[in-house]
Parts: sequence; C-alpha cells; structure tokens
Amino acid sequence: MNISGFSTKWIFSHTYASARITLMLPYAGLLIRSIGEGAIDVDTGNAWETAIDLSTRLPIDNEEDAFLHVYEIVDTTKDADIKWKISVKLGESFAKFYGHKSSPSRRHFTSRGVGGEASHHSFLDFKFERPANSGSTLKITYPECYEDQPEQISWVRQKGDRRDTTKALLGPEDIYLFSGKKLSVDLPQLYGRTEEEEIFTPFHFRTLRFIALDILVAKDCDLVINGIDITTANYSLEVLADFKTPNIDQPTEKLWTTSIRTLENCMHDCYEDCPFYEQLQYAMDTRSSALFTYVLSDDGRLARQAIIQVHNSYNTNTGLTASRAPAHKHQIIPNFSLYWICMVTDYFEYFGDSTFVRQFMPACDGVFESFARRVDSEVQLVGSLDAAVSASQWDFVDWTPRWRPFGIPPAGERTGYLSFTNMLYAYTLKRAAKLLGGIERPALASEYLSRADSIVEAIQKHCFDGDVFTDGLASMSKPDEDMSQHSQVWAVICGAAVGEQAQNILRTSLFSPNFTATSISMSFYTLRALSLAGGNLYNDSFHAFWNPCRDQLAQGLTTWVEDDVTLRSDCHAWGSAPIYEFLVEVVGIRPKEGEWGVIEFKPRVGLFAELEARVPFRVGQTKGVALVKWKKEAR
Repeated sequence: MNISGFSTKWIFSHTYASARITLMLPYAGLLIRSIGEGAIDVDTGNAWETAIDLSTRLPIDNEEDAFLHVYEIVDTTKDADIKWKISVKLGESFAKFYGHKSSPSRRHFTSRGVGGEASHHSFLDFKFERPANSGSTLKITYPECYEDQPEQISWVRQKGDRRDTTKALLGPEDIYLFSGKKLSVDLPQLYGRTEEEEIFTPFHFRTLRFIALDILVAKDCDLVINGIDITTANYSLEVLADFKTPNIDQPTEKLWTTSIRTLENCMHDCYEDCPFYEQLQYAMDTRSSALFTYVLSDDGRLARQAIIQVHNSYNTNTGLTASRAPAHKHQIIPNFSLYWICMVTDYFEYFGDSTFVRQFMPACDGVFESFARRVDSEVQLVGSLDAAVSASQWDFVDWTPRWRPFGIPPAGERTGYLSFTNMLYAYTLKRAAKLLGGIERPALASEYLSRADSIVEAIQKHCFDGDVFTDGLASMSKPDEDMSQHSQVWAVICGAAVGEQAQNILRTSLFSPNFTATSISMSFYTLRALSLAGGNLYNDSFHAFWNPCRDQLAQGLTTWVEDDVTLRSDCHAWGSAPIYEFLVEVVGIRPKEGEWGVIEFKPRVGLFAELEARVPFRVGQTKGVALVKWKKEAR
C-alpha cells in the first residue's frame, strides 16, 4: 500500500502532572503500522512535512478541567505564522501503542441556541460560513447536566434533576477565534477549511450530554453557523444479549438499557473509569466492566488489552502493578493489583485461554508476595501500610461519606489492620488457585489455598466481635466508626462467613444505618455476597436493591453516576451491575465451576413472572446464544 497526499493534525505537548492520560514520548510523531498482509510504503522523499501549530494551546487553569487538559484555545489569526519543515523518519525505535479503533457513527446537529442535548462522547466539527473579518469568538461549553455551582472544589458537585434548565450548564470549554478572510493557502489541506467555510475541529473527542455556545460577533461582520457534525466515538461493542420483561415493567427495561449505554460510553481505545473527568483505566473499575462485557457480548478483546496494559506497569521492586494503565503518572493502590489478578482469572473462566494467562503468573505471584511480606507473624493478618509507604501507596477501599477524603476506613490506621484488605487478599488467592488448577500447576495452587485458609482463619479470630465483622481488629473497634457493610460483604465473599452466619451478618448490616454503606462501586460485590450467602436472601433483596438506580432515572440521568458522595461524574460503568445480575443470576447462565466446558443453568424464576432473554455463551471455541423464556401461568 502506498500513502500519498495525506495530512493529519496531531497534538503533542509537554504535559503536566495532573494530565494523567497524556502519554509522553521522546519525539512528536505519527506511527503507521501495517495490519494484515502487504507492506506500507511511506518513503515519499521530502513530501512529509511537519509544523508547530502556533494557533492552538491547551490551558491548564480551567476549573472544570482538572485532569485531562485536552481542551483548546484556538486563535486562527496566527495561522499565517506556521513554518513547515521536512519530517524525519524514526523507524522501529518509535514507541508503540496498541488499541482498538473506535467505530464512528456520523450525524448532523444544527444548533439554534444553548442547551441542545447530544451524545456523550463525540468528535465535533463546528461549521461556519467564513466571516468577512476576523475578531469573532466562539466559546463551547461541554456539560454533563444542568446543576448548581459547586460550593468548594469543582469535582464535588451539587446536582438534582439533570434536566432542570433553571440551573447552570457547567463544564470544560473550548475557545475559537475566527480568522475571517485572512486564509493561508496551506490551511485547507491541513484543517479542511475553505474560502467559503471556517471549521473548528477539536482534536480530542468531547464528552457531553448538553452543549452551550457563547458567540461574540465582531463589528461589521455577520457570523452564520452551518451546523455541527457529530461523530460518536465508542468501542465497537456488539451486543448479543437481550433481557425483556412484560411491557408494564418499564423500569426494569430502563435498568438494562441504561447499564448498556453506560458501559459503551466507558469503552474507547481502552476501558475508562469516567470519560468526562479522567478517562483512566483503573484495575478495580475495569474488572467490573470486563465482566459485564463478557456476559453481554462474549467479547474479550478490550479486556485482553487491559490485562496486558496493567501487567506492563508491574514493578518488581514493589511487587505491585499501577492502579491504572496506561498513564504517565504512576499511582499505586495495592488492593487494585489484586483486582487485576481477578481480571486474569475472570478471563480464563470465560475464554479458557491458558496460553494467554500463563504469561501473567510471575507477576501475579509477585503481587501475592508483596502482601505476604506484610503479614504479621503473630496475628497472621496483612498489616496496613506504614507511614513511610503510605506516602507513595494508597490503601483505598471505597468512596463513602464516612471515609472521606481518601476512602480508607479509620480502623486501618488505628488498629494497624484492614479487614477488607485481608478479605480481598484471601478471595484473590482462592481465585488464582482455581486458575492454576486449570493450567495444571497444582503445587502452587495448593500453596495459595493454604495461604488463603490461614488469612481466613485469622479474620475469623481477630476481626469478628461475636455478631459482625469489624473493619479492623475487633478488640480495638469503635462501634460508631468501625462497622461497615463492606466487612460483612467481603467476609462472605472470601469464605470467612458461610451459611446462616453469612445470611445473618448481611441482613444485620444492609438494612441498618449504623453500618457504613457500600457505594455504587461495590454494588457488584454486594450482590455477589447476597448470592453466595444462599437461602432466599438474594431474591428477597433483588427488587429493592435497584431503588438507588431508579432514583437516578427519576433525576433525568441517562447513564449511571460514579458515586453519590461527590456526584463528580454522571457516567461510570461500575454501576452497570444489572447487566451481570439479569443474565447470570436471574436468567442463570454461567460457566460451571469456573470454565465454559459445561454450562450451568440455574434460573431464578421467582423474580419475574414473565421473561425472555438471550445470553451468549461458549464451549471451547464454539460460540452460541441461549434463548430463555418463561411465563407463570395463573391458577
């Protein structure tokens, strides 16, 4: 294939510590790779030229853009100052990045004022008739909703009905200054501008639900908008599953469709936590998103990439992965390394690819060793991070009002131990042991199970006060601080509480205001505990469990919020638990005993009188879709 007559615009700037998604390279450049057969001939002599775009800068002082720094101030009157230089071929030494292409969908949107509702994540072309003079200014604000002004910091919001037009449209913004008839002859090729039309195209996709245009028109100059072209940007997710209940049960349908919409909007070139703010691939968040993707579409491609990218951040000195990857600012949340291991085990359960998962076993073992080094020889529990280590590592558990500002239970520092960390550690050891059994490494599997049993025994001995599990050592617990739903949920998940005891501690904690409540991020795990506890607990809790989601829908949300503490973002896929629950628990189709060799079918027919669903599955490399229907007959 020969490439010629091709031009592109590429943003490459020195970055800032808070611009976490920016990837830093030693050179600015364009990477061209051949996919499939056939070579790419890019040797066009001196035809490749580059130039610094002096008209565009990325400000870092926007209060609504504390994380991304991708928003632009463009002064096109400086276009004439562009100086072109012959490009230099860097060859194979150029840094390589891997990702899936988005699947664009083109639409045309014509604005006639402020506040037109649009898609969440889009590439935009703002098209105007070329004005006679320069000096006109366009400011574009990209809000997620209508809201009140934040009281203190921009990521702690005040939101109610997201469609309440009496409130403000707040968000990051682009500013574009029109050049008018002063058109450089080189610019049409570079920017797609013409003598008749002036177009502003932000480089990075924009995240929005509404859009606000503030236009200042220069004196003696008309400014005519021709429209806005919108190209939606998401990973090409093929939804194979479906879930339908009777038409009268529309809230259930909205739980399903909103969950899918949220997941899709958190999938681009990689999984993302909240596209509006950070666009970072965190291990905890991604574990949930990947599982939801498996049951919805039987698609493991983006998850494979995520597993690799987090693995590539593994540091042999700490024995831990980064909490998120790719990101130029290295952050360590030790618990997130355990979530990453769970991602590896999940992938094996759903796809059975032993060759793929084997390569990660050394790093998994290193992560476990980093936790094993923190086990106290006397109480046999993993200790909290000491002061020296906590300066560079973060013992984050969950976003709750009681654990502000860092999401860490106070029992960790006061008693020296966190029950959650030990429970997650034991749970992950057990999952890894099951994987090792599947790839024929029984000796290491046995060692992991022995470690898990030791931790569970210590949890039962030191973190149980006779009624419930405390957040730290029970002997040092404070009833008004150290009782959380998290400790009960994870006690069940790790096997420290089973049967009637498991059911009792969940009933005690989930319906009492005295316990710190699990947040949206933990909803998936709370449901796992309800299922594992057995009895009628899951069925009895199921419909009421979704009341917080129904409250969001009543406030005009179209995707699930990140949390109900800061109300920072209106789109975060860890809230899409209905996808998993409806298909795996309600319809009841899952891999039996951790692999798809045999399909398990245990429907909860008592939850819905009538249901029709489609669920993708696989046996080995053979894919299929199961059709499940039932209807309760009147007696």
